[in-house]
Amino acid sequence: MIVLVLILTLTWMALQSSFTLPDLIVGLALSYGIVALASRFLSVPFVNGGLGRPRMDTRNYARLTFKWIAFIGFALWSVVKSNIDMARIVLFRRVADIRPGIIAIPLDVKSDAGITVLANLITLTPGTVSLDISTDRRTIYIHCIDVQDADAVRDDIKQNFERRVMELLP
Repeated sequence: MIVLVLILTLTWMALQSSFTLPDLIVGLALSYGIVALASRFLSVPFVNGGLGRPRMDTRNYARLTFKWIAFIGFALWSVVKSNIDMARIVLFRRVADIRPGIIAIPLDVKSDAGITVLANLITLTPGTVSLDISTDRRTIYIHCIDVQDADAVRDDIKQNFERRVMELLP
């Protein structure tokens, strides 16, 4: 964890183009705050490091880091793929053939962070927009620009997006 704080501090100082003592102090304070907030948000598991000091379980931290990297790669690929699909719709389909619709998708993800990430991922992919979450947080309503089969869209979001979000933020 200290290595991450030092890397972020050096990055801060490089971005400031200043390597003075005040920039070092501000960089250390900001870096420590970012790492502390991120470790709580990501639910990084800690184990007892002896002498009453918590120590990070590096195996779980590394696994979680790789899962996040894979998730970001998946999200970027989904955006690219959706852009291609939207280009096909715009260029090669008649307006009369496009069937926009609102779909209700039951949610298995329970955490606020998980629901937020899922809703943002859906909105980031062109052709879909998250509209609302039910008050009981069990259903998300999305708008799709072209719904040929509502069940196929629902299954695609549940199997691809929600499943991957639940691996990180149940």
